[in-house]
Amino acid sequence: MLDPAIWWYVTRASAIIAWALLVISVTWGILLATRVMKPKDNPSWLLDLHRWLSGLAVVFTGIHMASLFIDEYAAFTLQDLFIPFHSQYQKIAWLGGWPIALGVICTYILIAVQATSLMMKKLPRKYWKAIHYSSYALVLLVSFHAGWSGTDVRSWAYRITALTLITLTTVALIVRILFPKSAKTLSATVERRRPNQKAENLHKVLVDRVTPLADGILGFNFVLPDRSNLDPWVPGAHVTLHLPGDMKRQYSLCGDPADRSQYSIAVLESPQSRGGSRYVHHNLKAGMSLEVSGPHNHFELEASKEYLFIAGGIGITPIKAMIESLPSRRQWRLLYAGRSRASMAYANELEEMFGERVIVHADDEQGGRPDLDALLAGFNGHVYVCGPEPLLDALISKVPVDRLHFERFSAVDRSDDAVVEAFEVTLSRSNLKVAVGKDESLLDALNNNGGALISSCGEGVCGTCEVRVLKGQPVHLDSVMSDEDKDAIGVMYPCVSRGTGSSLVLDI
Repeated sequence: MLDPAIWWYVTRASAIIAWALLVISVTWGILLATRVMKPKDNPSWLLDLHRWLSGLAVVFTGIHMASLFIDEYAAFTLQDLFIPFHSQYQKIAWLGGWPIALGVICTYILIAVQATSLMMKKLPRKYWKAIHYSSYALVLLVSFHAGWSGTDVRSWAYRITALTLITLTTVALIVRILFPKSAKTLSATVERRRPNQKAENLHKVLVDRVTPLADGILGFNFVLPDRSNLDPWVPGAHVTLHLPGDMKRQYSLCGDPADRSQYSIAVLESPQSRGGSRYVHHNLKAGMSLEVSGPHNHFELEASKEYLFIAGGIGITPIKAMIESLPSRRQWRLLYAGRSRASMAYANELEEMFGERVIVHADDEQGGRPDLDALLAGFNGHVYVCGPEPLLDALISKVPVDRLHFERFSAVDRSDDAVVEAFEVTLSRSNLKVAVGKDESLLDALNNNGGALISSCGEGVCGTCEVRVLKGQPVHLDSVMSDEDKDAIGVMYPCVSRGTGSSLVLDI
């Protein structure tokens, strides 16, 4: 027969374990929101650890409550366990029933956090985030509950445990403040992946759903055949679709980064299409399989107190993911411009979600071009823009280069900067010297001599062929990022960029 005292020990042990699991889960979640943790460098199970720890905290909380009900010494009723301030156990003169009531309240908060985590695919992201952030307060309230109502608070073991858990959370919050994930673009670019990466991170996916979004625009959702998690990504990222005829086309991800069950893109069938968007629109159907590589990102959010987002036409796709990922308290506005509302994907949805923060300028409604000068007047934050060349050109002359971030649909014509003479590069890993003819691209020369570099667009837009420069000064002819940024982190894109007469050493 079980010793009746066993339930007292189960109650104590389960409470401390649930407390520890909660603190570790919250701490892990905080670290995942920093650039200390690099999602691309971690296996998927490690990224799912946060949710599993939270789930275990719920389990041990349930064990704690069940043992309180069974234990005859405490004599808790069901009402005591589920109704705040109902219990008469350990009332403190100056606190009344708060010590036990906090435990009940914390249980409901914990269940809400866990439930919304399981339902985050169905909930608006802003509501999920609001409930999820309550876990910070939860750690504090649980600590007060444990300190006021626990029977071991005067023991050194308890005090050391409490101090360790509270210190762990505090340190994680400090790291979160000092090293936010939306760090400077340069840092993010360096951390993103090794240049000259040989593995293309290729996935075979299924077309799960095809959805008409606007005139000439279709939305596509891709999943893995076994419905497991896809690789993580952050707003601004794109994937590459591998299509028949060796076509590779890049499309921005516009779904929820927290939902790793699927990749979502929106594709405009362009009259100027080289075959990619036309093939996607007319051939991709639900249930079909294709290969997808990535995600890659050259358009990540930089930390800022306020943002101005400007999207032209289908350029809304990376911008949508950005604004939906921002905390509700962050200051931002969006100008979404297009020829007609009927051709503007997500316009009505974004207006409904964010109200006056979103300005939709449809030419068929307002007429003329939006007043960029009025929009920029007095604004000192960062500007993110994705759209056609005329829109980018207009902003380049109005916004300081250190506050302007953009993604292009097509490469800028930099033929005036091109060097048409032959040159030579050295491959550092093999010490092989490769001659590049004046009518030959550096990418072709490298691949013909064992470079085996991954490439996609061939126009200096997607950034797939990135390679690290160890020595020398390349001539940048691409449109991936500013020349200053490329030189700062030491990379080039050999599909269009070249070398000069000076020695050029590449990390290949």
